[in-house]
Amino acid sequence: MQHLSKQNNFVYLFFSLITLLFSAAVVGELPGSFGEDLFSFVTLLMLLASIKSIRTDVTWTKTVYVVIGFFMLLTFLGKFFPQDIYVYFILITLLVFFIGSFTMAFKQVLFVGDIDGNKIVGSLTLYILLGLIWATIYLLILVMDHQAFSGIEAGSWQQIFSRVAYYSFVTLTTLGYGDILPTNHIAEFFVYMEAIIGVFYMAIIVSSLISLRLAALQNDKNNKGN
Repeated sequence: MQHLSKQNNFVYLFFSLITLLFSAAVVGELPGSFGEDLFSFVTLLMLLASIKSIRTDVTWTKTVYVVIGFFMLLTFLGKFFPQDIYVYFILITLLVFFIGSFTMAFKQVLFVGDIDGNKIVGSLTLYILLGLIWATIYLLILVMDHQAFSGIEAGSWQQIFSRVAYYSFVTLTTLGYGDILPTNHIAEFFVYMEAIIGVFYMAIIVSSLISLRLAALQNDKNNKGN
């Protein structure tokens, strides 16, 4: 087994996020509390698997352990004492994780070193994390206003996660199918901000990777010249 380093660490986070999204789609087809419990369990596994990717950053690793503890506690309380307050804190906990993971990955993927397979996987991971950050924000908005988006049926956050994530990535890529629409001004604000950041990210990631490659070629040229 290959030693975990900053040259291969993003693969764990990338595949755990893909698994999370796929399981959300499956759970969306399952009625009742079984699907909710299954998705909560998969989310917990995703958080645990992500630790493999972030062990290169000790401070953030400790933070994720705290996030996992909060998620388990809040999920347990929400299961046996169903109240919106627990859903708020569960989603806020996930939002902290997604934002923190994005920040950690951003520092490593962009602006430093040469392009390699890990940076490519890392750049894809960043894009997925952006979509999940906004999906979590939309879920928080829906908890506050169940009618904030047309085209999304009312349900628990686990049941509608896939539908909200779908809308988030459609918005992030500026596809705009129109099957889901924001119905209040707060929702509209976050929707167009996501579209702006999605376009901005693509410009940044392309220019950054090109700059890294040109810098690496120049360094090789200088080393050969010496």
